[in-house]
This record gives sequence, structure tokens and C-alpha cells, in this order.
Amino acid sequence: MKSLSLLALGAALVAGAALLPGKAEAAKCVMAGGSGTGLTQDIAKSLATMALNQSVSNYGGKAVGKVAMKCDGNTLMATCTAKQRACK
Repeated sequence: MKSLSLLALGAALVAGAALLPGKAEAAKCVMAGGSGTGLTQDIAKSLATMALNQSVSNYGGKAVGKVAMKCDGNTLMATCTAKQRACK
């Protein structure tokens, strides 16, 4: 009877492990990004955001989390890069 309980416990652990997210689910997310260059930093940010949205759309996923925006310090022809996680 004790061996039957251990067998049931082992089966329950294997079944539970199958429900945990593994490498297959992690592979469904990517880091999408886009960059933009404009006369001002605001224009560059807008273009980078549009490029990011297009990247997420091309991937066929949904944007997850916050957008990470990084801009260079140029006052003339600023360049910005936007990154965000996208999952299917």
C-alpha cells in the first residue's frame, strides 16, 4: 500500500511539472525594438515608438511591459531607440 502511495505521489509530481512554464513558453517572447531619427528629440521618440509598434506587429505578438527609450545627446538630428518585450 505504501508503494502505491509513492507511485501516486510520483505521478502527481510529474503531472505538476508538465504544467510549469518551460523553455517552450519562454521562446514565445522576444525583445522588439525600433529606432528613429528626427530634427528634435520629440520627433525621434515618436518615430522610434512607431517603429517599435511596427516591429511588434510584424512579430505577430502583443507588447508586454514598459517601453525602454534611449536617446543620444545630439541637439541636431537626434536618434532614439525604443525597446519592449513582445509575446505571442
